[in-house]
Amino acid sequence: MTARHRNKNNLSEKTASPTQDDVAKKSPKPSSNGSPSIQGSGSWVKVIAALCYIALVAAAGFAAIYLQQVLIEVHQISSRNEETVRKNAEVAHKVENVLQQVDNVRGAVDGLESALGIMRAEQEAGSRAVRKGEAATRRVEEALQRLQNELLVDLSEGIKEVKEARERDFSSLEKTVEERLAELSASIAASVTEFTEAQGETQSQLADLKARLDDMEDPELIRQELSAIVDTVAGLSATKQATNESAYSLREQIAAVGAELQTRNQEIASMSQEVEAVRLLVQETAGSLRQQVSGAEAGIQALTDQDQSLQSSLELATEALHSLEKELRGESARAEQRSDGLEVRLKVAEEGGDSLAASLTDLTSKVEALLAKYNSHESTLAAQSTAAEKARATLQGELEELKGSLGELQSNVVSLSGAQTNLASRDSSLGQQIEGLEQKLEALGEVSKSTSHPPPELEKLKSTVDGLVGKAAKLESHEKAIEALQGSLQKTISSLEALAKAPAEEQEGVRGA
Repeated sequence: MTARHRNKNNLSEKTASPTQDDVAKKSPKPSSNGSPSIQGSGSWVKVIAALCYIALVAAAGFAAIYLQQVLIEVHQISSRNEETVRKNAEVAHKVENVLQQVDNVRGAVDGLESALGIMRAEQEAGSRAVRKGEAATRRVEEALQRLQNELLVDLSEGIKEVKEARERDFSSLEKTVEERLAELSASIAASVTEFTEAQGETQSQLADLKARLDDMEDPELIRQELSAIVDTVAGLSATKQATNESAYSLREQIAAVGAELQTRNQEIASMSQEVEAVRLLVQETAGSLRQQVSGAEAGIQALTDQDQSLQSSLELATEALHSLEKELRGESARAEQRSDGLEVRLKVAEEGGDSLAASLTDLTSKVEALLAKYNSHESTLAAQSTAAEKARATLQGELEELKGSLGELQSNVVSLSGAQTNLASRDSSLGQQIEGLEQKLEALGEVSKSTSHPPPELEKLKSTVDGLVGKAAKLESHEKAIEALQGSLQKTISSLEALAKAPAEEQEGVRGA
């Protein structure tokens, strides 16, 4: 609307200058020597020329307004196209961001898969190590069990052997001791018996000796017998000493056998303690190995649970990735469809803009032709104004003759007022046509906003411009009719002044409209 007011103001300024020139040309009072008929015809020609000029200026203004509206619409269409291009760029950027996110998600999923593969490999290695550990544990348990059994067997065999050896040694020792004691007792008994026998014999011999001494008187025999007795006693003491030595050696042997039995008992006790310690160590190692096996089984179970959770999370991630890929494909397809539709609309808008530019060039050429016609009419009006100035000198002489025909002038003024009313009605019809043209232009703007095809109202606008040109021709015919009326208006100068004021007022009214 502001552009229309500016165009109207520019048009009013343009129309004001020629009307002022016309008023300046018409302002000097004619001389009394001019003819009133020629002066009246010149004024009507100026009025008609002014009306034609106003019509041409209005047509040019409407064409300029339409051109400006079309340019505004083209600018709006270009801005819309830029906005759609920007939106497409934003959508493409968003799609690129989403694709980057998808690539990142794919990389994360690949990382998860690689980590899962590494974890599976570690789990397999751990399971293999656990299986190896279990096998080694079983082998160790079997070896420990075999060692324990062997140790128990060896211990039992050793204990049995020790017991048997001790029993054998003890029995043999007892036997030997008993034998030696028996032998010693037998020898002691024999020696005692021998000693008793020898003592008895000695006593008997002493008794015999006493009896012999009593009977015999030879001391040499007695000495021989006493020496024999002394030898016998010495032999008995020697045998007694030998028996004592053998008994002492036997006691020493018995003490050595007891000490050996004590050392054997200590060795058996230490061996039993070592066997007990080995048994405890085997039990502890078996318990620790069982605990390690149970811990390894718990770790394997945790790894299997973690593997299952990772597999479930990987499945969820893959499902989310597939759904996101489907959504992205749909969004990309919709974005491509939108971009294709926008490109089609942009092409249609460009074609419509080209057609509008062509129509505007046609309109500008027609307006230029109308302006050329206006310039030609203005030149003819200038020539007529010069002729009217020349005729003013002749018209001033007829002033007194025109005073007598005031009655006729009044009737002519009434007819002139009727003609003015007709002109006003025509001006109102032209204003209505202009308003209809503006409404059509607004409808054309709305249609051009709604679609990018060249509107059919453009042809109507061309036809209305052609109609305006035809109306200009009709105004020329009306000018001829007004020239016929000028014969009656040339009788008075006052009527010329009134007619000069009336077109000025009409022009001001047209400017205000």
